[in-house]
Amino acid sequence: MARLFITLYMGIIAALIGFLVLIEVFTTQLFYDFEEEALRSYIQLFEEVYELSGEQQMEASMHRTAKLENQLLTVVTDASILERPEIKNMPSSSILNKSLEPGIDDDDVIYMRLSVNDKIYRSTNDTSSDFSKAVKTLERVYTLGFFLVTAFTLAVWIYLLQRKLKMLEMSAMAIAEGNFSVRAPMSPKHRVGRLNGSFNQMAERIELLIASHKRLTNAVAHELRTPIFRLRCQLTMLEEDIKTPEHQPFLHGMEEDLTELDQLVEELLTYAKMQRSGILGDFSTQSFPRWLLNQQPILQRSCMKSLQIFPGKPVDIQFDSRLLLRALSNLIRNADIHANAQIELHSFIENDRLVICVDDDGQGVPKNECGRIFEPFERLDTARANNTGGHGLGLSIVKEIMEIHQGEVKVSASPLGGARFALYLPISLF
Repeated sequence: MARLFITLYMGIIAALIGFLVLIEVFTTQLFYDFEEEALRSYIQLFEEVYELSGEQQMEASMHRTAKLENQLLTVVTDASILERPEIKNMPSSSILNKSLEPGIDDDDVIYMRLSVNDKIYRSTNDTSSDFSKAVKTLERVYTLGFFLVTAFTLAVWIYLLQRKLKMLEMSAMAIAEGNFSVRAPMSPKHRVGRLNGSFNQMAERIELLIASHKRLTNAVAHELRTPIFRLRCQLTMLEEDIKTPEHQPFLHGMEEDLTELDQLVEELLTYAKMQRSGILGDFSTQSFPRWLLNQQPILQRSCMKSLQIFPGKPVDIQFDSRLLLRALSNLIRNADIHANAQIELHSFIENDRLVICVDDDGQGVPKNECGRIFEPFERLDTARANNTGGHGLGLSIVKEIMEIHQGEVKVSASPLGGARFALYLPISLF
C-alpha cells in the first residue's frame, strides 16, 4: 500500500511541475509581442533624441532608461558576435531577443540596432540591482511556498486516505480469518466514497451464505438420522425372517452401508458443531505423557496395524481431553487406512509448543496436496478411500479442534517413509 501512495504522491508533484512549466511557456509567448512593441517604441524615441541632441545625449538617455528598467546597456564590440548572421542580417530599428553567448538565456538578453548609427546595443538584466535581488527572492519564496503548501496538503490528504483504507484492510483481514461479523465503519471520517457500503454488503452476503451452509449441514445430518434408524429397524426384521444363506451377504452389506451412513452423520454433526462461533473447549491442566498413556488402549482400538506410542518428556499443558482424544483417534484411523504395517505416535517440545506426531509407513502425501486434504470432503485417492472407508471429514475435524486449542496441524514426510501429521499445541494456552 505504501508504494501506491508514493506513486500517487510523485505523480501529483510531477503533474504540478508540468503545469507550472506550461504556464511559463504560455505567458512568455503571450506577452512577448507586447514586450517587443514596447522596445520598438523605445528605439524610435532614442532615434528622435539622436536627431535632436546627438549620439552622446542619446546614449546617456539609453543608459538612464536601462537603469530605470534594471537593465545593463553595453555596446557590442566582440567581433565573433558582430559577425554572426543573426546580427549582420538585423534590419535597422529592430531587436533580437536571442542569446548569442554561452551561459545566458534568451529571456535575459536583447540586441538592438538603431538606424542612426552602425552600433549594436546589448541589454541584459542587472542582477546586482536591489529590484532584481528582490524579484529573485520572491520567486524562490513563491516556488518554495507553493511546493511546501502543495506537499503538505497532499500529505494530509494521503494520510487520511491511508487511514481509511487501513481500516478497510483490517476489516477484510478479519473476514479472511473467519470473523464474518466484522463491518467497515460508515462514519463520514472513515468512509471512502461508496466503497465501505459495498464492502459491508459483500460481507453480509458472505456471512449469510456461510451461516446458511452451516445450518444446511447441521439440518441434513439431523434429518438423515431418522431414515437411517427406520432402515436399521427394517433390516433387523428382515434378518429374522430371511434365513437363506445366499441372502446373508446382501444383508451384511446393507448393515455395513448403514454403519457407514451412521458414521457420516456423526462426522457431519461434529464438524457443524466445531464450526459454530463461540464453541469453547473444556480445558484443564494435565500431564500430557500420563494422559497419553492412559488413552493408549482407546487409541489402539482405532487401528488394526501395529501402533507404538512414545510419550516424550513430562509437560503440563491445558487442553480439552475429549477433543484432543478425538483428534488423535482421527489421525491414527487415517494412518491405519494408508499405512503398510507400522504407525508411531511421538510427542516432544519445540519452541514453547507441544508437538504430537503421528507417522506411518504408507505412500505419504504429495506436497501440492498438503493444504487441500484438510478441506471438508477432500480425499486424495477417491477409489482407495471408497475401499477403505472415510468421508473426507476426519482431517477437517482435526483442523477445527486445533483452532479451538489455538494450535495448528501440519502434514509432511515421515521418517518411516509415509506421512507425518503433526499437532502443535501451545504450552501456555491462557
